[in-house]
Order: sequence, then structure tokens, then C-alpha cells
Amino acid sequence: MTGVLQRAADHVLSRMVSSSPRVPGVVATVTDRSGNIYEGAAGKRMLGQDADMTTDCVFAIFSTTKAITGTAVMQCVEEDKLDLDAPAKNYAPDIGKLQVLDGFDAAGKPKLRAPKRDITTRMLMLHTAGFGHSSGSSAPCRTSKRPTV
Repeated sequence: MTGVLQRAADHVLSRMVSSSPRVPGVVATVTDRSGNIYEGAAGKRMLGQDADMTTDCVFAIFSTTKAITGTAVMQCVEEDKLDLDAPAKNYAPDIGKLQVLDGFDAAGKPKLRAPKRDITTRMLMLHTAGFGHSSGSSAPCRTSKRPTV
């Protein structure tokens, strides 16, 4: 990245932490096929504290990973490295070992069975593969009357 572009990118980050409304801190990275061509940070890790934001700060980015993953997956599809409709176990073998919760026995123990069909990458991307989120509690699974897949 040229010095002019570096300064322009740094200026954008600086504005993000000094304008109104603003964010406490920001990190940005620009990457091309060869690697990172820009890394920058501005602001503070937390409002009211002295620690500066750095390019190696760790963030909880939650669902933002969906956009990143979706982009990477579609690049793989474009390059014929991944087939959305092929079984996902072709790419991640442990997915082929998963069992489906099919209720609970009289003692309250889970009853598992093999899935009726293979999970595909497309199903994973569309959130239709049957995976649930229980927030650490088995209560939603125990009260559900239907299998997850």
C-alpha cells in the first residue's frame, strides 16, 4: 500500500473515533491475494480507560463471522473448490458422525439416530442443517416434541 493510501486509511480510522457519533476504538485490515497490505488501529480499547486499541486486540464479533464465512465459501465455490450440494462430510468428516436427537427414553436419557440425509454445505450456510442453540441448557431440547433433523 502506498504512503498516500496508508495515510488516507489511518485518517478514516481516526475520524471513526473522534467524530460524533463515534466508536471507542476501531481496527481495520486490508488483504489481497498476497497477504495483508494494511493494518491499522485507532482509539481506545474501552471508553474511559487509557489502553490504546491495537491491531492484535481480541474482539467478540458474534454473527459478523457469518458475512466473512459466506464470502469465503462463495469464493471457494467460484474457484470450484467446494460444491454447496455435496455432503459437508466430504470437507469436514466429523459432520458425517453426527447423530440426531430423537427424544428421550423413560429415564430421561437422549435417544439418538442417524440423520435421514447427509448435511450439505448449502444447508449449513442457510442454517437448515438442524443444529440448535440451547444457551447451555438442555431444557429446550427436552420440551421439544420434534427431532432437530
